[in-house]
Amino acid sequence: MRPPEPRQVPAPPGTPFHQLARNVRHKWWRPLLGTLMLAAIAFVLTAGLFVVWTIVHGAITGDVPESQGDNLFPNDLENLASTLVMLGILTPVVAFTAWLIQRRPPWSVASVLNRIRWKWLLLACLPGLGYLALSYLLGTLVELVFPTADPVQTDDGAWVGFAAFIGPALLILLLVPFQSAAEEFVFRGWLVQTIGAYAPRSDARNAVTRVLWRVLRTPWPALVVSSALFVSAHGYTGWAMADIFLFAMTVGWLTVRTGGIEAAIALHALNNLLAFMLPAATGQLDGWADQGGAPWTLLLTDIPCLAFFAVSVVWLAKRRRVATVSQ
Repeated sequence: MRPPEPRQVPAPPGTPFHQLARNVRHKWWRPLLGTLMLAAIAFVLTAGLFVVWTIVHGAITGDVPESQGDNLFPNDLENLASTLVMLGILTPVVAFTAWLIQRRPPWSVASVLNRIRWKWLLLACLPGLGYLALSYLLGTLVELVFPTADPVQTDDGAWVGFAAFIGPALLILLLVPFQSAAEEFVFRGWLVQTIGAYAPRSDARNAVTRVLWRVLRTPWPALVVSSALFVSAHGYTGWAMADIFLFAMTVGWLTVRTGGIEAAIALHALNNLLAFMLPAATGQLDGWADQGGAPWTLLLTDIPCLAFFAVSVVWLAKRRRVATVSQ
């Protein structure tokens, strides 16, 4: 009597990150069905969460909130919190979909070791902090050299005081890392592995299949597509679009190079924490969702900063002997 087949099957040893979805259970339809199910579950959960949040809001305040533009709720802090929670729930949805549809370890979406490597994630925060410091220094320098270079019109605001800052700060510290991680699970995890799963077998005899193998065995098609979708999921325009595409390509390349999304989560979370903390400290949370364009100097300063982060992460990964393929 044959023993029952295991419910989940990891990728063969030596498999790079972008091909972890190509296990022995892989069928051409699994990544497509998984993507559709991921979108459907995410829609149902976010809609359900919005309904529950609205009911609780009404029970506490006594009124039913009315959406205004992109804002789901009239209060800026509540609107920010609800949005971060709705994005944060995508992480378990991605893991569940990988387990259910692709019959693989749920956290293989995170790394080649089929789990989140927490020590490596924390260590990757060090070059992330260096990235933020270098961004500030270069931004200040470029502003001095090009003081009239298409400046972004902003109101710097003023310090709101500790009492007004502590509440939003705690909420941001609690929720933003989950929101940032969820976006990495979707774009650098699920999407990269979904496209990478379509690489044909290396021993294929058909000429067309051999060409596809040469192209899809590399992570670049998956990185370009996932990065373009990452840009489209945001509201940036002009030079800001180019900058966020460069960010996505850099952390995507690091994801494959280091065998997991931990470094991407570290930089994404630190960057978003700063992006939310500054308006919270200056009383400008009403514009937290504003994106739009940016001057060309933003891209100019971000190129060396991202290069610094990438080189630092690769160096640390080699020093720590971080696994880059499945074991």
